[in-house]
Amino acid sequence: MGLKESMSYPATRNRMDNTEASMQPGDEDTTSAAALVATADVPATTPSGTAVTIETVQEKHFADLARLQKDFLNSKYMCCCIPLGSFSTEAEVQKTFKKCPAMMDVGAVALVEGEAVGFIQVLLHGMPCDIHTVEKDEAYVYMIAVDPDARGMGVGTKLLAWADEIGRQHGCAKITLDVLDGNKAIGLYQRKGYTVQPTPIYLVPVTFIFTSLFVGFRIRPRGSPAYWNYGMSHSMVKKL
Repeated sequence: MGLKESMSYPATRNRMDNTEASMQPGDEDTTSAAALVATADVPATTPSGTAVTIETVQEKHFADLARLQKDFLNSKYMCCCIPLGSFSTEAEVQKTFKKCPAMMDVGAVALVEGEAVGFIQVLLHGMPCDIHTVEKDEAYVYMIAVDPDARGMGVGTKLLAWADEIGRQHGCAKITLDVLDGNKAIGLYQRKGYTVQPTPIYLVPVTFIFTSLFVGFRIRPRGSPAYWNYGMSHSMVKKL
């Protein structure tokens, strides 16, 4: 499941989970990442036979980004009562990219039959981020989400592969992300080469407090079973 007001999220948005439990077994296809970037508008076929197209973010996608972000963030509740998706609007998305246009080049939308069904936002060193300090040799997956109706089609895997190649193109040695404990997507990330990093002891109470205030302990993603994070999150890294 950050950017300093840079993906239309307030500074209170969580570092703990930039991903949703949105990737299912069918997402494990192995489309070439290089091909996804080199031919971003060329459809790739999912296991179900439906074509998925990966496109870099453009202005025409702003409304869809706001919708997908709202759906993703509404699984989390600030102060246990305010859905985080309440802050996601098309105007805020536009404002975000206007502040840092380069972010559009490292963000992507997944399309099925012309409809946006998923997105990923990568951040590079120097881009605004209020929840993570992006290093010079790092690509950071700030958020990845897949529409519940499109899960099991390989959308998440294609977006992750696209992000890998973006990192390589920018000379990054690693790609990282943060995810809440209990999120089933952790297994997919591990299969795709990510490893869980030990959490420094001094960060444990900070994470617990932050989660309780701004995310909540029970996450309720649409289309997936609710899960408990117990105030814990994991940083994951993959070598490129």
